[in-house]
Amino acid sequence: MRKLLFILVFALLPLPALAQTDPPYQYARKGIFDCNLNGAYAMSIGSMAATGGVYVPVADATVELNTGILVYKECILREVIDRQREAATSAFGKRAIVGVTTGRDGKPLYVVNEGQEILTGAIDSTMLGFLQGEKLKSLNTSLQGPITRTLVRNYDVRTRAPQKILTCPYQGNLLLVHSGLLPTGVNIWDAVAAAGSAPCDPLSAFYLSEELAGASIARAEQYQQDQWTWGRGYYPVTDSEGNVVTPAATVQESFQRILDSPVYQLESANDIGQMIGALYAGMTTQIITNDGGLAGITQGIGGQPSYLDQITQQSSQGLRNAVVNAALNLLAAARQVEATYLQAVNAIGAVLTQTIAQLRSAEEQCWNLVVPRVCENAPVTRDNTCVASGTTYEIATSTEKFAQNVIDAQIAELASTMITNIEKSENALRLIEELIQGVTNTTSPDAQRRAIEQLDALIARDLIHKRPDVDGPTGVLQQLTNVRDVMSTLVTNTVQAWADNANPAVGWCNVNNPAVIQGWKDKWRK
Repeated sequence: MRKLLFILVFALLPLPALAQTDPPYQYARKGIFDCNLNGAYAMSIGSMAATGGVYVPVADATVELNTGILVYKECILREVIDRQREAATSAFGKRAIVGVTTGRDGKPLYVVNEGQEILTGAIDSTMLGFLQGEKLKSLNTSLQGPITRTLVRNYDVRTRAPQKILTCPYQGNLLLVHSGLLPTGVNIWDAVAAAGSAPCDPLSAFYLSEELAGASIARAEQYQQDQWTWGRGYYPVTDSEGNVVTPAATVQESFQRILDSPVYQLESANDIGQMIGALYAGMTTQIITNDGGLAGITQGIGGQPSYLDQITQQSSQGLRNAVVNAALNLLAAARQVEATYLQAVNAIGAVLTQTIAQLRSAEEQCWNLVVPRVCENAPVTRDNTCVASGTTYEIATSTEKFAQNVIDAQIAELASTMITNIEKSENALRLIEELIQGVTNTTSPDAQRRAIEQLDALIARDLIHKRPDVDGPTGVLQQLTNVRDVMSTLVTNTVQAWADNANPAVGWCNVNNPAVIQGWKDKWRK
């Protein structure tokens, strides 16, 4: 017989600790969220066997025997899986959006201000590397300092204040300069380098250095433009040394797929429970129409959660609701099954109790027939003696165990089993009620989680009664029918054997058999 139920479920299934360091509970493959026989049986829905009558064997094998699992899958699991999909994709979306909007040292992984980012991200770093690098060290040592300072000033003017290129460093009257009427002490030319080669001429060396720096900057700018072109405006993911570890194209395409996921899920929704939450469905529209754009949905306003946080909260709540609904359906079915099971084992216990009472009553009736025949209708005194034909007999019916022997041999073991089953079933009903309270405890998500995890483990370990345990071929209702028949036959056959069997050892109540009466007289004679 199938194991009836769990004993001390808390010993078998310790409650998960609330510490966040504990690994998350892994739902079992044969638990409440897997398309399996245990879940379908626990749900007590559909048909797990042929429904009777004439049927085609192929239809029976492919339809009727699978109905229970199919109904469980479509009516219970699909809703949970749809909500799991929504919660998972919205969680991925949140992580992706946060990563994309902050993934470059707190800055977005996409272009916000192209000109400024080319300047600060490519040109500035390249110019700094040029100034600090080896190239300028090839200049004459007396020219390195002045040319470097001039390069810095010119670079600053060209990139930060291009209008300064029109500013003449000479603040005096240029007309006088051009006419050759220079103020006293003003020198137009200090000197011209002795050597005629360009590197020895400060002006020529400056222009050569600036040209070399410009070439490096142009390459860096082009590289940056290439990265943005390949990634359609997104940056690649780089390591601490600036090496690309995830190409910009992968960042853009993966992120776009996540952004489009709500639209795809809406387009493919064609069954009950597949519609996603309104906030998640409107995420792309919010990004396009919201003044803050993509970054705006990560920011809360007026102390309210951000749009992104609201999406994940709504999706998580939808998943919890679906899981709670599935768990409550299973628990409601389990409670109904367990109540029926308890009623049946109580009925078996009542049959056994009634049988024991009938056997004891039959034995008592037999003594009421035997004793008067032994005492020849003489009265039995208080000390259980009587005198018949001058002989004293001590009536000792209490020392005989005819009914008890039958009870011990035919009923005691089954009665003990039923007592155990009744206790188990009563405890099971109490536990199911506790689980229902835990699952419906909306004020404590932890209590809900623990209750659902316990239910999953119970079903996965096959430790909870299912409908076949009640009305299956070997179920408790069939046991009740069998016990009734067996006990009725036992009482009938036992009483008949006591009263009619010719063997005094068996038919001890056969008062029509002189040998029986004589045997009792011999046994009770003082």
